[in-house]
Amino acid sequence: MNSIVLDNLNPVVFDKIRSLAQKHNRSLEDEIKAILAQTVEAEITPKVSKRAYFRSQLEAARQKHGNQTFSDSVELLREDRNR
Repeated sequence: MNSIVLDNLNPVVFDKIRSLAQKHNRSLEDEIKAILAQTVEAEITPKVSKRAYFRSQLEAARQKHGNQTFSDSVELLREDRNR
């Protein structure tokens, strides 16, 4: 098992991590492990898959709204400013 010692950790950061641990019903150590794993996974995940994820989200939004058209918000902002 590997160990890490963190000296001079910002107390505000420590308190936030401790709050997250309580919120997620984890020990402080498990919360730190989860944060590290999540951060490393985000760095390792290829940008292509992130792009594919956002494209799938865009396609889902298009399907949800179908052929609806929406007004141009610029015109609404102009009307609001002219009041």
